[in-house]
Amino acid sequence: MASSLVTVRPYAARLLPIIAIGAILALSWFVGNRIAFNPRLVACVGYGASYGYAGGPPTVTSVVPAAGPTSGGTTVTITGKGYCGGTAAPSSVTFGGTAATSFVVNSDTSITAVSPAHAAGTVDVQVTTSNGTSGINAGDQFTYGAFTSYFQWYDKASAGFLNDNIHLFNPSGSVAHVQVNVDGGPTVSATVAAGTETYVNFPQGTIGGPVVVNSDVAVLASQRVQYNASFNEVWAETASQAATTSFIQWYDKASAGFLNDNIHLLNPGALSATVTVSVPGATNQVATVPAQSETYVTFPQGTIGGPITISSTQPVLASQRVQYNQSFNEVWSESASQAAANSFINWYDKASTGFSNDNIHLFNPGGSTSNVSVTFDGGQTTDTVNVTAGSETYVNFPQGSIGGPVHIIVNSGPAVLASQRVQYYSSFNEVWAESAAQAAMTSYVNWYDKASPGMFNDNIHLLNPGGTSATVTVSLSGATPQMVTVAAGAESYVTFPAGSIGGPVTVSSSQPVLASQRVQYYSTFNEVLAESAAQAATTSHFTWYDKASAGMFNDNIHLLNPGGTSATVTVSLSGAPMQTATVAAGAEAYITFPAGSIGGPVTVSSSQPVLASQRVQYYSSFNEIWAG
Repeated sequence: MASSLVTVRPYAARLLPIIAIGAILALSWFVGNRIAFNPRLVACVGYGASYGYAGGPPTVTSVVPAAGPTSGGTTVTITGKGYCGGTAAPSSVTFGGTAATSFVVNSDTSITAVSPAHAAGTVDVQVTTSNGTSGINAGDQFTYGAFTSYFQWYDKASAGFLNDNIHLFNPSGSVAHVQVNVDGGPTVSATVAAGTETYVNFPQGTIGGPVVVNSDVAVLASQRVQYNASFNEVWAETASQAATTSFIQWYDKASAGFLNDNIHLLNPGALSATVTVSVPGATNQVATVPAQSETYVTFPQGTIGGPITISSTQPVLASQRVQYNQSFNEVWSESASQAAANSFINWYDKASTGFSNDNIHLFNPGGSTSNVSVTFDGGQTTDTVNVTAGSETYVNFPQGSIGGPVHIIVNSGPAVLASQRVQYYSSFNEVWAESAAQAAMTSYVNWYDKASPGMFNDNIHLLNPGGTSATVTVSLSGATPQMVTVAAGAESYVTFPAGSIGGPVTVSSSQPVLASQRVQYYSTFNEVLAESAAQAATTSHFTWYDKASAGMFNDNIHLLNPGGTSATVTVSLSGAPMQTATVAAGAEAYITFPAGSIGGPVTVSSSQPVLASQRVQYYSSFNEIWAG
């Protein structure tokens, strides 16, 4: 008989929580607000020795995520046992001896807590009840990163997103301990030796945000995304770039080819943010973004218009992720401080084959109406519009129009944000307008190519924002220099004969000009701005090199020496033979590593400051980025 009682008792004990919770809920129904509801009473009822839990101090076996910024505000889930033990709720949850900002007991085995502000370093998370304090162990550790950066979103689940890697490069002289997590989930840790690079990724099916990178020393982090046959790389952003009000020019889920358009919101702070995202003519989207969290909003199919205004009670990082046909593009929002009274776009094209649309968008972030003239082709064609306070419009020119510059002039009222949205075959590109302050008398483009398969157009555009005519010489080694006179406020472009290939392209002008290179590669289009000698460096980096993965069939590191002395340049990649090049004053060279090479970082070390860029061909798309 005794043995049968031992068998029955555990089953009775396990019914106790169900009976007790039912009683509590029934009592609350009858007495209403006369008895305060205690969530811990429900979370912890039935736990104890008779339910299979021994007495003694609580334990902490894991903390997820296991890293966060020194400012605090990271919501973590603490797992262990004994959180309902003793005579009262846990008296404290501490991070390295500092009390959590808040915590909630979910059950005897789970607590949700918010990390407090703390100095950088790894600390132990401990729980104290009347039965004692949890002992220190490797599972209770939480790392405060002295350096924190963010990406909006991670996606290895949606159709077309083939790969998504977070690259980490440590340019410092000491070891970096880095923790990367997605959406507050499990943390991937990496130890990055001085001067080396690694990358982390998450399992297939992972989707969400933010991606948070915490490190005890400064690292360069980038996200490399492969979407269908296109490739995109973006640098991480920091909390210092967040704003309470920011703008994106246009929203489009109505035009042909625009498959998806999401506005992502990342709160890097320690306080919850209430964010309103508005598009004229559409119902406002309101989201609450907890501290250190991310969300996104979208508008119904058929929505089109602008501006997109992001208003938040706390500074947030906002971006727009657009899927257009088989291509993907992400742009960060801009704030009113970036608006200008005079700005320029190099070229307009609704005549060349493949250029199906070209719109100049204008947004007025000010408090009164702006009267704005958009002139095309040296003022021969002008469209003047009134842009009311806080609103957006766009102008375009008739089919068959081609030329430049596009000059955006605010005749009266506040400065505006201007951008150009171009659709070329199945690709989409948006560039912000530039101001005269960005012009230079000497600038460079690394490489020119009208010889390689797929590179069927390569034009160097020249815009003179000043009041005096500019005489400009564009030179390419092995080709006849191209000389043009660019009148004040005018634009021109030069090109070299088919078959021309090499570098650098040097733009020398008697007056400061804005120069850019517009490249058409197969059915994609890319525009890069020229750089000046002031941007050259003796040591620079790229996060990754890839001539091994499917589709990555070319990856060249270009080196341009803008100085007056020959430069000896060493380009190194872990696991590959070091490449050394001598780059004469004013000359350009490039190096490549053998097929099958993959890894990072790529480190460019030079005896003289050089401009380095990486030109990547991935399937039928092309991308060029400057070294960081």
